[in-house]
Amino acid sequence: MNLERRGLVRGEHGRGTFVAAGNRGRDAVELIDFSVNVPPPMLAAQKLASSLTALPQSVSAAELATYADPLGLPHHRQAIAAWLDRQGMPVASERVLITHGAQHALAVAFAAATAPGGIVLTEAHTYPGALEAARRSGQQLRAVPTDVQGVIPDALADVLTTIQGAASRTVYLTPTLQNPCGYTMSQRRRRDVVDACREHHATIIEDDVYSVFRDSRTTPLARLAPERTWYINGFSKSLSPGVRVGALVAPEMSQSQARAILQATTLGVSPLMAELVARWVSDGTAAHVATALRAESEERLTFAASMLAEHVSFLPAGGFHLWLPMPRSQAEEIAHSAAREGVLVTPPTVTSTDPLSEASGLRVCIGRPDPRQLERGLARLRKVIQKTY
Repeated sequence: MNLERRGLVRGEHGRGTFVAAGNRGRDAVELIDFSVNVPPPMLAAQKLASSLTALPQSVSAAELATYADPLGLPHHRQAIAAWLDRQGMPVASERVLITHGAQHALAVAFAAATAPGGIVLTEAHTYPGALEAARRSGQQLRAVPTDVQGVIPDALADVLTTIQGAASRTVYLTPTLQNPCGYTMSQRRRRDVVDACREHHATIIEDDVYSVFRDSRTTPLARLAPERTWYINGFSKSLSPGVRVGALVAPEMSQSQARAILQATTLGVSPLMAELVARWVSDGTAAHVATALRAESEERLTFAASMLAEHVSFLPAGGFHLWLPMPRSQAEEIAHSAAREGVLVTPPTVTSTDPLSEASGLRVCIGRPDPRQLERGLARLRKVIQKTY
């Protein structure tokens, strides 16, 4: 941990992590981390142990003695295709490309779908990993106005009109539980966004990692505009963060390009990790964990909203992150003050499409702490906010 290396925190076996006393001038205080957006642990240790024990029967020594297929083994792709079908994204297994998590899929999509010097349109605040992937691929970032359903279609069309001459025009969106704001697009909004992109010949990169929380009345953008949408999913938000397996579905006309970029960035996902995912999809473990996560999410969000009621302007319909909107200077002050009290939140500039914009806020991730830590951490954070306002 970076904070531990810098001497700002210390770990105590069996107790947790604490802010170092020297930085506070009094007794050390427990560190509670609301900065990392992960789900609570739902994968039972017994289930993990039994699955690991069964691996030798599923993966042979011969398979480990050579490089795996860079696209993923056929039966792994079939299992992931079956999972995507349950998420409302039916697709032939041959089109599923297995990646080292959704972040790797994002990097492949940005590399394959954009041109150097192109423009990526997205919300004013979005997933930090996508912002980094876009910048690394040589893209300019441009924010599009939003409301409580996310990107506003007319505003998107207006911005697309102004960048007609760009080397490439790409729209990055998370239609379900947008990170960090938690917005979810209605089906009507999804259709209107797709219509704007189609009219202006823009490519869509759809991040659907929160698909287990999506309302069954909505569909992925990739089903509405398969000819222009790069679809991304993974298992870090629906199974466990350490399950580094993702899925990328490219438009039909871009399959060869996607495969070329994938092969250039990996010699193949570990067959052991992919086998675990395939096993958990087929035996119902993945579905069971998803059900448990939905129930836990509802409970935690309700509790967090009650603790931070006057500061939460919008309550997401699932997931484990909340957005507290406020000016950038205030968000930075609260983030620093909270850290001194042993509470970490996501720094405001990390999620910002334009780091200099004054419109900002704090992302509070409520999945990592256990229930008692969650209560203690939210109480401390509330006190810090009240002192600052």
